[in-house]
Amino acid sequence: MKLTEKDLQRLFDPQGDGGLPRDFTLKHFPKKTLIYSPFEERNLVFVVKSGRLRVFLSFEEKEFTLALLEAGDVFSTHTRAFVQALEGAEILFCNTTRLQQQLLAVPEVSLVTVRVLGELLKNSISTIESLAFKDVRRRLVEYLVGVEADRGRRTPAGSIVELGVSTEDLALLVGTTRQTISQILNDFIKSDILEKVSRRTLLIKDLDALKAWADNL
Repeated sequence: MKLTEKDLQRLFDPQGDGGLPRDFTLKHFPKKTLIYSPFEERNLVFVVKSGRLRVFLSFEEKEFTLALLEAGDVFSTHTRAFVQALEGAEILFCNTTRLQQQLLAVPEVSLVTVRVLGELLKNSISTIESLAFKDVRRRLVEYLVGVEADRGRRTPAGSIVELGVSTEDLALLVGTTRQTISQILNDFIKSDILEKVSRRTLLIKDLDALKAWADNL
């Protein structure tokens, strides 16, 4: 789910007229590329121009997803998190020191960057809470309900949800295995709560029943 509602690409586009100097460099990253790791010492701010990125922690072969970044989201390398391209992505990079010199001219950037970091902190706390206190079925249900609220398209047959991620990536987001996600989704399909429209699209046929699962777990 997108961290920020406002698309700031017009401010950061090196060829645009958003008000920032042309200090941003556009780079392309193939699917599954590791864009940044905490072992690097690059001091950068970047904006997602296109694609989707996963921000996650990794420890002893375990990964915990903190957030997904989408087009228009702003992020900084000042964290202990890894950043990976879930799909082909275009990223605008700028040196942090150089950007700081320009923020007074475009205060809108400062406000939204703070909002992004606040949302990331909220997502981190939610992730820790889910992993510590909720079983995987409830974590998946709450994720699906959240995505439906964020970008579900209501139809007479139910709500069509474009997940935008594969089953494997969904498992990483929820903190489990691909096999477990597939089994849970199949259970919901057999219960006539969900229908698989395509590889990355679901039809939630009975949203109330899906929400009831979360309430009863």
